[in-house]
Amino acid sequence: MKRLFIAQNEHALRTAYTVDDKLTEVYVDPTGTASRVGHVYVARVKNILPGRFAFVDIGDAKNAFINLPNCHGLKKGDAITMQVYKDAYAEKGAYGGLQLKIKGRFVIVHESERGEIGVSHKITDAQERSRLRSAVHGVLKERKGFGAVVRTNALGQAEEAVENEARDLIARYFAIQQRAKYVQPPALLHPENDAHEALLTDLLTDDLDEIWLACPLKIQEAIIQILPSLKSKIHLYEGEVGLFDAYNITCQMERALEKTVYLPCGGHLTIEQTEACVVIDVNTGAFSGAENYSAAILRTNIEAAAVIAAQLTLRNLSGIIIIDFIDMKDRSHKQKLLDALAAEIKKDRIKTELVSMTELGLVQLTRRKTRPPLAHEHIPKAQNN
Repeated sequence: MKRLFIAQNEHALRTAYTVDDKLTEVYVDPTGTASRVGHVYVARVKNILPGRFAFVDIGDAKNAFINLPNCHGLKKGDAITMQVYKDAYAEKGAYGGLQLKIKGRFVIVHESERGEIGVSHKITDAQERSRLRSAVHGVLKERKGFGAVVRTNALGQAEEAVENEARDLIARYFAIQQRAKYVQPPALLHPENDAHEALLTDLLTDDLDEIWLACPLKIQEAIIQILPSLKSKIHLYEGEVGLFDAYNITCQMERALEKTVYLPCGGHLTIEQTEACVVIDVNTGAFSGAENYSAAILRTNIEAAAVIAAQLTLRNLSGIIIIDFIDMKDRSHKQKLLDALAAEIKKDRIKTELVSMTELGLVQLTRRKTRPPLAHEHIPKAQNN
């Protein structure tokens, strides 16, 4: 059973996704500090740096850091329209750029002279990919200067729905650019609505079985607006015990901060999060019986691969991730492990890439950073909504 839980108390707005009562994703937005990824601002250039970078004022305590195109021609004091790609984290301000990507439920549109159309790699059927690409192509022929990415949520959707959203997103882009001409920086242009709706757009799917809410009415209204078919699956929680406590979510969140994660086979993972990277060590348990030792190592490593992929999502770990699997001599076993790990990370909504396995057997991943890791979020204790 797939469930979505949203609860707000005096500390934060928290969103959790569970599969068969197991916590798989969790997001904590302290009151007033929701994610700004995707927000578009009119910003003031504060400083131009060598190498096509700049610091810009978007109204935060820390200036945002952005990439600039070749021959940008900008100077200190200029007003620019920019988008946030990554939230501020630790001592760093937000990170962004000048290319705007306007995201909907089915499609992302962006500026592009070539008009290229990408399709989510999670849509694997060739006919479906072609059908969806054709639907978007018709819209881009009407509006030159745009490219698009078809999202996983578009799978099986009517072409008309995909086309209409693509048109709406392009219209929204022009509205943003028009408004930018009449506001003084720093100013927020998009979205003007609750930032939590962007997260809901990603999490809401037709296969959700239940949605439990202990939060403001506007979130319920947003859910119905994004995906009307979910209206009958919404339940308003009124129990005496907090929603996250009643469904054992708070305890699972606290366990997600522990350094050691045990595997079903008896082995365990050690997860170390540093400023430079995340290091994960796979440790074997005690093997018993007459089972072949190398086969047992392979089984443990493959089991670890699935747990590691789940932990990356749950803890929102990102950047460079180094995994020290149990050493294997058989090359075919190494390839089986890499294939298994690649299959697991494909399930992640956040872009994750398997880079390589070194001669020493270390596996390197990279995962796109958008939000602070769970360890840096404020997790209210039990007995709170």
